[in-house]
Amino acid sequence: MNNHIEYNIVTFFFYVCQWKSECIMKNSSTTDKLLHRLSKDDYAAFEELFRLYHKPVYLFVCQLVSSSYETEEVVQNVFIAIWNQRKKLQINTSFLSYLFGIARHFIYRFIQQKINHEAFIEYYVYQNNEYNFITEEEVLFNELREKYQRLLEDIPERRREIFKLSREEGLSYKAISEKLGISENTVDTQIRSALAFLRNHLIS
Repeated sequence: MNNHIEYNIVTFFFYVCQWKSECIMKNSSTTDKLLHRLSKDDYAAFEELFRLYHKPVYLFVCQLVSSSYETEEVVQNVFIAIWNQRKKLQINTSFLSYLFGIARHFIYRFIQQKINHEAFIEYYVYQNNEYNFITEEEVLFNELREKYQRLLEDIPERRREIFKLSREEGLSYKAISEKLGISENTVDTQIRSALAFLRNHLIS
């Protein structure tokens, strides 16, 4: 795991822990009251829940999705799901954990539908057993991961080596070119070819 990812993880957990200590602990009863009002179609209660929980959900999603626009799209879907299910919510954990569970679901769907290889790699590497999926998501994710690993083996050996140095070890194009004694242009060409192959076959 490279320093950039480690920094993001530390930053993420710092803000979430800070938010939980300063907000959730003080507002657990407030959240319960808001959820009760929400079940009665109180849109003002929904807006207040959004205000309270948007930041930690956004920080959670942005670790796993590649752009701020796409992160916000996932976050919006999470809260839309809460509104749509407002009359039949069954929350057996903290509301924040419940939101994270919904977010993981939408993150997986986003990756599966877009088949954005960059996002898939980031998610696959970062996941590293940090979070637990619900059963259905775990099965689907494992299927996609296994297909990705099989496809990697179908890439020519030299191209696969270049690709893994970039995407799995986090080396820059310059570092790869120096390590393997090839030009940066060759590195770029080989990575583009590997990505094109994976995108084409992951959706088939």
